[in-house]
Amino acid sequence: MTGPGDAHGSNGHDPHDPSLPIAASPQRVSGMRVPEGWTLPGKPADLDDVAEDAWRQTTFTCGEELRLVAENLDLQARLAGTGYTATARTMTMAGYASLWSRAFSATSDAVGVARRGSYQSALPLLRQAVEFIGGERGLDAEMDEWRRWTHEAYGRFEPARATEIGLGHYFAGEAIATEQHLRAIYRATSDLGRPNFGPTALFVANEATHERYPLNFADHAYHLGWAQLLLGWALRLGVVQLHTSMHLAQHFPAQPDLRAEVVAHVREAEALLDDADRCHLDEWTGLDGRARHLLVQFRRRPGDAPHRVLL
Repeated sequence: MTGPGDAHGSNGHDPHDPSLPIAASPQRVSGMRVPEGWTLPGKPADLDDVAEDAWRQTTFTCGEELRLVAENLDLQARLAGTGYTATARTMTMAGYASLWSRAFSATSDAVGVARRGSYQSALPLLRQAVEFIGGERGLDAEMDEWRRWTHEAYGRFEPARATEIGLGHYFAGEAIATEQHLRAIYRATSDLGRPNFGPTALFVANEATHERYPLNFADHAYHLGWAQLLLGWALRLGVVQLHTSMHLAQHFPAQPDLRAEVVAHVREAEALLDDADRCHLDEWTGLDGRARHLLVQFRRRPGDAPHRVLL
């Protein structure tokens, strides 16, 4: 991307030349706003009877997951707010916080739709959250690209009579692949969120067998297995995000008491996520070496017999 009608920077050098050092970003972080805390959105007023039942039952059966997710997001908001400190308020901090903000919103929104029984709609939001957290974790290695974008963006592009921001292509695939939880959730949300036949049947004909296919169009009835799985992934992503931001103390200089709250929360979250009686997804590798998804403790209601489903 270039500035208005000019393929070179103001000093006559090509800004795309990778051999040139990238100076500090021209922008300054001003008008920074971060919520003082966070609570999960309340129940929508226009839920139909089925979705309202899903909301009620999820609140009852997954209360601990919801409490920990809400606590996690509250801690994230408070931790992000420490970036407002004058010494930390740089465009480098803004690079991390910008991707963090998108992951935060995607996770919170995923929890909201999962609570109303729209389980398949939570999948792409959780996958987005993985990509944003991965992008944040990969930014260390790509900081020059972020700085290059800040230098080139917001110029005037006269042929289109527009402000040229540019796409700023960026995807931190390696950062996702090298973090076990991000890798596992990304693969699962990708496979379950696409029009693959197996996941589609689980969402629209959950009680199907080899002999019958009970199609339930636009099903959003309560399902304990999906609720536990998706809320668990939201919590797991929040734990990864807290680990990520705690290691960015130069940019988010939290006080010791806040850092201690984060450590205590992570321990409690890990204990819940390690509970083998909750619905979870394991990787199962067959004799052919192909990795597949194994849903464990998968059931619609607490009193139902749990199932293991191989996808």
